[in-house]
Amino acid sequence: KIRVLSITLFLGFIFLCIKGIEWHQEWVDHHVPGLRFSEADFLNPKLDPEIYNEYHDKPLTGGMAVKTEEDFFLYFAMTGMHALHMIIGAGLLTWLLIANARGRFSPAYHSPVEIVGLYWHFVDIIWIYLFPLLYLISHHHTGG
Repeated sequence: KIRVLSITLFLGFIFLCIKGIEWHQEWVDHHVPGLRFSEADFLNPKLDPEIYNEYHDKPLTGGMAVKTEEDFFLYFAMTGMHALHMIIGAGLLTWLLIANARGRFSPAYHSPVEIVGLYWHFVDIIWIYLFPLLYLISHHHTGG
């Protein structure tokens, strides 16, 4: 059981590392809403052709750029909240490993293990909905 918890914790950290790399790339590409968002990158293909061509096949209107910033806001809010819960879950898994090593659990007392397991699976279920919503469904808008 310790091995399975350790593997789960390791995979959770791998997931967080992947999200960190993804968020860093969004930061570099000026896609973070607010101070780090560059509407000009979305409106002017001559300003940064590489970023523009990566995301668009035709010029966007001002309304589309605002909509794009809203999409990125929702993306960062949802993935950020999920990452926060992953960090909490990783802390709980670490606590379980330490408590188990100290012999705190037995067949008669294992409620914390089950509760942390329920929490971790709740976070899994949220990702089952977030992944298709954020990565698989097209975000093309037709209006301005």
